[in-house]
Amino acid sequence: MNSSIFPNFWRFLGLILGQGLLLKQAVQTVGSAYFNVILYPIFILLLPVQLAAPYLVLLGFAVGISVDMFYQTPGVHASAGAFAGFIRGLVFAAFAPKGGFNAKDPIFAPQYVSWQTFLSVSGVFFFLFLFWYHSVEAFTFVYFASIVLKTVSSWSVTMIFVILYAALFNPKQ
Repeated sequence: MNSSIFPNFWRFLGLILGQGLLLKQAVQTVGSAYFNVILYPIFILLLPVQLAAPYLVLLGFAVGISVDMFYQTPGVHASAGAFAGFIRGLVFAAFAPKGGFNAKDPIFAPQYVSWQTFLSVSGVFFFLFLFWYHSVEAFTFVYFASIVLKTVSSWSVTMIFVILYAALFNPKQ
């Protein structure tokens, strides 16, 4: 148990600081409403596979509210983070092998599952997360076309960063 706490704690801090200090500045520099990189949900994706859903929702809320402090968007990222914790189990179930994911696979990383499975699951996970995030940000479905356009464009850019993160940081724990 202790062996999985420290890597996740450092991942939590690193992703919050990276999102709040680096990626926020990159988005502001580009200045486009459709260029939005949101990488912190990978923290939820890379938590232990066997972690119970209530803990995922609480940790998703914690990472989201921490990012909200950088963005001055009270509750938007917290809502999206909690949603990410909720849907992770559903997405995993949709892509799980016949017997489910093995307890021998401590986290959902390409080193334990194939790159194809990792990209499929993270693609669906991030698409649902970004759709929720942009829906909560707009706070109405009147702008449905804009929400979908922002979701697709954000998803395209975010997935590049997810692949880079998984390849560079090699999350084995």
